[in-house]
Amino acid sequence: MSLLYDVFETPLGWVGALASTKGLRRTTLPQSSPEECIVLLGDKVNQADQDPGRFQHLNADLQHSLSGQAVGLDEDLDLDDAAPFFKAAWEACLSIPYGHTRTYRWLAIQAGSPLAVRAAGQAMARNRLPLVVPCHRVIGSDGRLCGFGSEARQLDLKQALLNIEAGAVPSPEAA
Repeated sequence: MSLLYDVFETPLGWVGALASTKGLRRTTLPQSSPEECIVLLGDKVNQADQDPGRFQHLNADLQHSLSGQAVGLDEDLDLDDAAPFFKAAWEACLSIPYGHTRTYRWLAIQAGSPLAVRAAGQAMARNRLPLVVPCHRVIGSDGRLCGFGSEARQLDLKQALLNIEAGAVPSPEAA
C-alpha cells in the first residue's frame, strides 16, 4: 500500500497527516514543531513519501477552520483496520456539526451501543484523525470538558477549538 504524508503549519501549530491511496489514515493535533508531528504520525511514516500536493485540500480546509471559518473537512478516510465500535463512534462523531457539541452518551447511542459510554470515551481517546474526526466536540454529560488527553494543555486546546468554532463565520463558499 502506498503511503503519503505531509506536515504543515496552521494558526494553532504544526499538523501532520498520513494517507493511503484509499484516504486519510492519521492526523495529529497541532504541535509546536514539525518533528513532533512526524513522531505522532507513527512508524508508518517511515514507509511514506512526503507529498504536500496530496494534502493541499486538507491544509486549506484546516487553515480556514482553525481561523474561525465554518468549513467541513471533506476527506476520504481509510478506517478499514479499525475496531468496529471505534469505527462506528468515529463515523458518528463526524456527524457533529461545526460549532456544536455532543456527549459521550450520545456518541455511544449513535455508534449502536447505548450502554458503552466508556467505550465511546476510549474511541475518542484513540481517535487517530483529530480535527478531521472532531473529538473535541464530545463533552461530558454535565457539560464539562473531559478526555482529550490528561494534561491541562490538552483541555486548553479542546477549549480553544470549541471557542474558535463558537465564534466562526460562514465560509465564503456557503454564502
